Amino acid sequence: MNDVSKAGQMQYVSSEAPPIDLGRNFPPPSPVVQRALTETFAHFAGRNIADAIRFPRFMGTASDRDVGAMWLSQRLGKKPSAERVLLTNGSQSALAMLMARFVKPGGILLTEELTYPAIKPLSSLFGIELRAVSMDLWGLDPASLEDACVELGGNARALYCMPTLHNPTSATMSVARRADIASVARRHNLWLFEDDIYGILPEEALPPLSLYAPERSWYILGLSKCLAAQLRVAYVVGPNSDLSERLFWPGVRTTNWMVAPLAAEVASNWLASGIGSEILRSVRAETLKRRALAASILPRMQLSPREFNYHLWIDLPDKWQLDAFVKAVLDAGVIVGSGESFAVNNQQGDRNFRIGLGVPSDEEELVRGLTAIASVIDADSGSRVNS
Repeated sequence: MNDVSKAGQMQYVSSEAPPIDLGRNFPPPSPVVQRALTETFAHFAGRNIADAIRFPRFMGTASDRDVGAMWLSQRLGKKPSAERVLLTNGSQSALAMLMARFVKPGGILLTEELTYPAIKPLSSLFGIELRAVSMDLWGLDPASLEDACVELGGNARALYCMPTLHNPTSATMSVARRADIASVARRHNLWLFEDDIYGILPEEALPPLSLYAPERSWYILGLSKCLAAQLRVAYVVGPNSDLSERLFWPGVRTTNWMVAPLAAEVASNWLASGIGSEILRSVRAETLKRRALAASILPRMQLSPREFNYHLWIDLPDKWQLDAFVKAVLDAGVIVGSGESFAVNNQQGDRNFRIGLGVPSDEEELVRGLTAIASVIDADSGSRVNS
């Protein structure tokens, strides 16, 4: 999902080159995308594409949904019924509809204590109270979720979480933890909104949380983090076809959750033709290269070069305060993500920052950015704690 950190929102005015953007979290550039677009539009030229974009594409065509179901089978273990699959205008639009329909104004949405930044303004927009649930190194803590549900009673309506390659921490829940969270959700009648946008990046990943409680789960898999950042298409799998259609159809006149027809055409073409899988393989390969570079330039950070995600969650050196560090890095010509921008409450995130490896157009630019960060981390002149 697209998120802009506090650092990313800073205005940078300089006659010099713009700062290197390691704050946003987009997939690294794939050499396959240019060819894919050329071939796709050549394919469109041979058919009446005007009819395909003449009308809205509510929920996707039957073909869109069938192709999406096949793509989803990579994560769900088998192809879901196409009638359960909806195409939406990206994961954020899907979440907006789920929050509006299931949590509603005055309700409480539970989420990890560090989470996708857009959840906070979305909750505020709908009059929803957002409550943080504690995490550990392996993600959302089931015992803390149980405690929150008991404390809040029936006011907690749903849980939004990212079980695989969590943003920003990269935590991945174990199978046992997924089963425990599903049990808590059943016990307290919680809806589950699973954001699996990074879950397709590893060649092998654990089964989605939604498989452990399918009757109450809404599984979301977007394309913007695995294929192309501005391909605003996300597939949503509901508990059943009737509930899926009844949930989303009322928003047709009041929201923009519907997928753009041309984006749907591109997505369906890529997935059906195999180009999507080719792009995904190239993104995986480039991600591993970039993680290896980061591990070599930031050796003290103990980064694993074998993880397939392209964001790094890094502990702030003891001598620094977060705001001072982010500013020092910006002064060195690099944007990083402030940990506080991911925190539900003010008590988390102030000792971490996030690096996104995907935005730089080439490895040379990435190396310059990482080297600048390493220089700031290693700087020992003066006291930084009280800067």
